[in-house]
Amino acid sequence: MADSPAHYCPPEKRKFVLIAAILASAMGYIDLSVVAVALPQMRASLGADFIGAQWISNAYMLFLTAFILLGGAMGDRLGVKRVFSFGVGWFCLASLACALAPTIYSLIIFRGLQGIGAAIMLPGSMALIALNTPRNERGKAMGLWVSASSITTAAGPFLGGLFLTYGGEGVWRWIFALNLPIALVVMWVLRKIPTDIARKDRSAELDWVGAVFLTTALGLIAVGLTFIQEPFGLWLVIGGLVVGGGAIAWEIRVKKQGRIPMVDLSLFRSRAFSGGNLLTFLVWAGMGATFFFLPMLVIVAWKLPPTFAGGMFVPFSLTIAFASPLVGRVMDRFGGRELLVAGSLVVGFSFLAIAYAVAKQEYWLGLLPSMVMLGLGIGGIASPISTAILNSVDDHSSGVASGINNMVARGAGLFAVAGLGAFVTYVYGLIIRGGDLHPDIAEMMVDAGFGERLTGALYQVSNIDLQVVAMNHAVIALFLVLALFAFIAALVGWFTQESRTSSS
Repeated sequence: MADSPAHYCPPEKRKFVLIAAILASAMGYIDLSVVAVALPQMRASLGADFIGAQWISNAYMLFLTAFILLGGAMGDRLGVKRVFSFGVGWFCLASLACALAPTIYSLIIFRGLQGIGAAIMLPGSMALIALNTPRNERGKAMGLWVSASSITTAAGPFLGGLFLTYGGEGVWRWIFALNLPIALVVMWVLRKIPTDIARKDRSAELDWVGAVFLTTALGLIAVGLTFIQEPFGLWLVIGGLVVGGGAIAWEIRVKKQGRIPMVDLSLFRSRAFSGGNLLTFLVWAGMGATFFFLPMLVIVAWKLPPTFAGGMFVPFSLTIAFASPLVGRVMDRFGGRELLVAGSLVVGFSFLAIAYAVAKQEYWLGLLPSMVMLGLGIGGIASPISTAILNSVDDHSSGVASGINNMVARGAGLFAVAGLGAFVTYVYGLIIRGGDLHPDIAEMMVDAGFGERLTGALYQVSNIDLQVVAMNHAVIALFLVLALFAFIAALVGWFTQESRTSSS
């Protein structure tokens, strides 16, 4: 896998590559974090229950996860810059549609369209860096990308929290509208970057059938996990797994016919590639759950303003920004195994610290220090795992490789909200039903769902106190599970990654 210096852009223009990649990534990540902070207000504004709140997030994650492989493949075959520009434009228009959505159902649909745009845009961020940066400089470049993206992302939840705290009922719509000026800046910067040429050997018809298979499979699984406590939920999950098996069979068939499938399954023969993606899933499932459930807990149960919910992600993001460039330089010299193991362990202990902070219901001396610790752990993982994934494949497969890794990361977020959401709902229901309430009142509270503001007949001191206890215990149970995931990820990193980068 030797470098081909001819295809890298001139050194003086590589700063524009980083700027475009950073701003585009920030749009995608800000939408995940700020929407989580805004969910209580969205639910009140549009009359949505907990399942509706899940699907405001799930619709985005579903289509992002399902189409991100196609987005990576499109970049490889049609030109990374061209496809990346198209994805930024699509994301911009879908964001405008979300800002204008009149109902919960239209918002969910527009969030799905936004997810498709992100699926085209996000793998291009990594691929732009890989395509224009020599291998011996990628660790540093990835570290700067993660660091700067973290700084821009940190501002999103905090500013969003300020808007939500002091703005009117419909101020959440500005969260989506703010993507428009960012997208325009990205499009302007892209004019400074040389256009890469589409590869003739990769100009075969794109595998749309595979994308439909994958979307259907993930959709069935996500819906099934959301309703897993209902009899039909399990059958939907089983149906999704069957369709997913069909997707794999289709990809094998396409490969045997001599055509180019959506993803080359032979990439998974690399232990580093497969292990890196498994580690990504385990850790990023924790990230997805943290971003979705903690803001609801802080705003609804702890009665803190949205500014606090957004503000707790600021030290987290700034810590990543501080750690990632240092980690990237270490990665270039020594390899990633020790960094990935140490980072995963720190993430695991930070999840335990968050569980303890929730048990004490302590924000300043509990959640904030825990989020700093989580930022250190993620900062130790983010650039090494990206570099390890890209270095485990040939340069011409960088778009597909980054697409797979992004798919795994976003699929982990989808699993966190749908599957772990069902777990949180189950624990929440156990606590409510076990309280000293009339059974009918208890069932009304369970039907309202985790994170619902109690109103009307349910707005009683005893009900509110029990809701706080139930939400706290459900989140504590969640973070104990997430800590286990992170410790398993440390083992995966140790047994699958190399101690030193191989020389190219």
